[in-house]
Amino acid sequence: MSGGHDSGPDGRRAAEPASRHLSAELRPRRLRGIRRAVHTVLLVAGEAMSLGGPSVAELVVVRTETGAPVIRTGAGSLMEADELLRQIRADLDRLSVEEFLAEWGHLKA
Repeated sequence: MSGGHDSGPDGRRAAEPASRHLSAELRPRRLRGIRRAVHTVLLVAGEAMSLGGPSVAELVVVRTETGAPVIRTGAGSLMEADELLRQIRADLDRLSVEEFLAEWGHLKA
């Protein structure tokens, strides 16, 4: 007979996935003036020489209720940013909030 809730193998109620409380998104880096010019030069030069360059975006994990950032980090190149976002979203669906923060909390800025 089912009790209408998810239970683990030991009979305890399974924790809610972190995705019910947190969400992840890529946000463009907001640079102004000389920082923007330097960033653009480094990005173009790095990509042209296949060395990579400065991060094109920030990956931000926020609390869905308040929008408050929990984690903020540079996301790398476009390909790296896409892969990082995919990994984090998969873990948000798979892990509890506590497990997710234990796994990814080192990225706090």
